[in-house]
Amino acid sequence: MENAVFQIRGGAGLGLTYVTGALVKVGQLAATALTGGPRWEWGPNLLLWAALVLGSLAGALAYHWINLASIWFAAAVTLALSAIIAATAKAED
Repeated sequence: MENAVFQIRGGAGLGLTYVTGALVKVGQLAATALTGGPRWEWGPNLLLWAALVLGSLAGALAYHWINLASIWFAAAVTLALSAIIAATAKAED
């Protein structure tokens, strides 16, 4: 409801919550595609939403199997991604 209230006339609007905002954006862009707009512009937003859902499911399963120790997997992935970004940012400078 919050995303619908802040929809911009003639545009996709402003997503105020990340998960539902991504899903609302998929719906709006799919409706635009059905009415003659860009055909596949909704695809990247659908992939983003699917990644959010799969990540939450993986986190729930990890918590179910190993309880709070599962947070270390998330911390390790975050550290690895941060290191990759730091290494590529230095290479570009």
